[in-house]
Amino acid sequence: MRSLTPRALRTPLILLCCAPLASGCVSTRLTPPILAALDCASLIPQSYRSPVPPAPLISTNATAGEALIALDAQTTQLDQANGRTADLIAIADSCGQRQAAILKALDPSPWYDGLLHHFMPPSAAK
Repeated sequence: MRSLTPRALRTPLILLCCAPLASGCVSTRLTPPILAALDCASLIPQSYRSPVPPAPLISTNATAGEALIALDAQTTQLDQANGRTADLIAIADSCGQRQAAILKALDPSPWYDGLLHHFMPPSAAK
């Protein structure tokens, strides 16, 4: 039976030792599952999912005061509907900013970045 010499063991040992180092250099972006978890539609309040109801109609023999009250109620409903638009735009903007922050946090830094910041702090790099 032939024994394994140190020379015959050298190549598999080198490959075995270098495999974890090489796999550490390869980065995989895991953003799709995380961004799917940050569902912007879930930030929209449930009350916004139904339309704003109109103010009740006035009767045909209503007085001028009753007509003004009805018009004021309709204006209030319109203001509420227009306010929803601004709220939804703010929600979409905030959700986009959160997604961008998550993407930036998940972006892998190079392997030498830790060494660079250890020997040269970010304030000295400027």
